[in-house]
Amino acid sequence: MSSASDRLITDLVEDLQPVRPQPRLRQAFAIVLTCWVALLGVVLWSEKGDIGIGSILNNRVYLASFLGLLVASLGGTVSALAAGVPGRERLELGGMAVSLVGLLAAAVACVVGISAHGLPATPSPPGADLMCFRTGALSSLLPAGVILSFLVRGWAAHPVRAAMIALFASGALGALIVHVGCGLVAPRHLLVGHLSVPIVLTLLGVYPLAVLVRRLRG
Repeated sequence: MSSASDRLITDLVEDLQPVRPQPRLRQAFAIVLTCWVALLGVVLWSEKGDIGIGSILNNRVYLASFLGLLVASLGGTVSALAAGVPGRERLELGGMAVSLVGLLAAAVACVVGISAHGLPATPSPPGADLMCFRTGALSSLLPAGVILSFLVRGWAAHPVRAAMIALFASGALGALIVHVGCGLVAPRHLLVGHLSVPIVLTLLGVYPLAVLVRRLRG
């Protein structure tokens, strides 16, 4: 009986796959932010014209939406990374709540700005909304890939929720890059061309990404 048990244990050990070391949350967070800052630098360096950050910072709606996107990006990134670590569900849910509040606050600021200034007073150039949305979506691909790599290395107890948070966080990071480089301060443009990026990406990509996380996780 003991010999049979020993053989069974030996067979089970041989079938086990080697454990891949999982970096700490702080290290993973620093890697994501480093990649994002590098991408931001490339985007700003490639801008031909003057970005005009000094004049944009004087706009209260822009500042409010910028801070909201920043909170949504940081909170969503922490939540997405925590989703791949067992036992960090409280941090995952807390970061998700913070990110949602940040984006909601940014959206409210834009709506208030639209009501205060009126749509005809602050029009955006034709095609500007779509151009900024497309740029934000493309800029979110790098952080999405980095966050996904950590999710695959870890163990997400709720793959659908983890995929949703990862898309939301990467979309917010991409939108923040566009927000910094865009010189348009019209509240409607900020709402449609910038803040809609994480929402649309999450709605369109949550199911395919959840399936991908399940398959890659094994």
